[in-house]
Amino acid sequence: MVYAVLVLVATYVRRFRSYPVNGLVAYRVIMQFSPQNRVFCGKLCDKCSQRLAGNWIMGRPQEPLERDGSPVRELAFWLRDLRNRSGLTYETLGKNAHYATSTVQEATAGRRLPTHRVVMAFVQACGGDLDAWHEYWTQIRRLLDRDAPQDLSRSIIPPWALRDAAGQRAPDRDPAEPGRRPADRPDSWYIESFTALLLLDAEPVEAIEQRVIVATADGLSELDTSVSVPRHPDDAGPVHRLDAELLHGGSLQLREQPYESYFRNVILLPVPLRAGERHEYALRLRIPPGQPMASHYVHVPFRRSDYFELRVRFDLDRLPRSVWMLSGAPTAVIYERSPASQTLSPDRFGEIHLRFSDLRLGLGYGVCWQE
Repeated sequence: MVYAVLVLVATYVRRFRSYPVNGLVAYRVIMQFSPQNRVFCGKLCDKCSQRLAGNWIMGRPQEPLERDGSPVRELAFWLRDLRNRSGLTYETLGKNAHYATSTVQEATAGRRLPTHRVVMAFVQACGGDLDAWHEYWTQIRRLLDRDAPQDLSRSIIPPWALRDAAGQRAPDRDPAEPGRRPADRPDSWYIESFTALLLLDAEPVEAIEQRVIVATADGLSELDTSVSVPRHPDDAGPVHRLDAELLHGGSLQLREQPYESYFRNVILLPVPLRAGERHEYALRLRIPPGQPMASHYVHVPFRRSDYFELRVRFDLDRLPRSVWMLSGAPTAVIYERSPASQTLSPDRFGEIHLRFSDLRLGLGYGVCWQE
């Protein structure tokens, strides 16, 4: 006789474990029980399950992931990348990791930070580097900690994604190792001040960004910077671009678009900086003509950023229905299409002016509007 213990809890199917009971075997089954799911023969099949060749295929179609540079979405992106390279389906991955398909899919959704246990099981099932992923998850967890030090400077770039100047995979080295390039070190510089002017009444739309940075390590010779430009909901164009021009403060050594909404610029400095030295540079960023801009301009710092000043000039002939400020907002709030805080009123010239200081890492500061 086999004793079966069925425990219904409001969590996803985690694993099946066997326990000896008087010489026999009992199975402990943990599953999600909710109106959105159906249970067939002890297996969890959600509403998106489909029949294929007479068998139930568990799981749901995966939604596209909009990379905005936030740590949780970056983690989700790299988990998806790891699974794609492994060749595993989510069903097979779930079985190998001893978690439900819905659990491993949720880990790649980018809505919340998955637990360390789920990530490690995911990585092990895909044949990934457990030590590197442990380091990466720990850094992100510290970044999201409400009690994290104000001056904590952490890069969200995972260890395996760092590349050397030739574009090859960087060797595994400790971030503090002297032989590592200062530009690659997450604590090699910080932003003392960042001022931006966004001209929405211009054609094409452009932003002029000026930064004063401070080196915290000797030999800083280049700055690795990036900007996220998500698509406007009405943008159905075949390409998505952002034009960058360095106005002063060095030379643009590299311009690249690793994926659709993410643009990376490497700025070569006139002379290497020593620790404590300041440098100022300015960029002009332009949305190509005819390409609509998403209705927000938000600075999400992933290294220390002391001061941010923003001016936005709206087109007087097309003023937005509402404008609101974001200050220390989670990145998910950026994409909410209704005011999340007190609304602002542009002046008679269509301008607003905002200042922020002591910015928290991973949180958003700026402005959103309804068209």
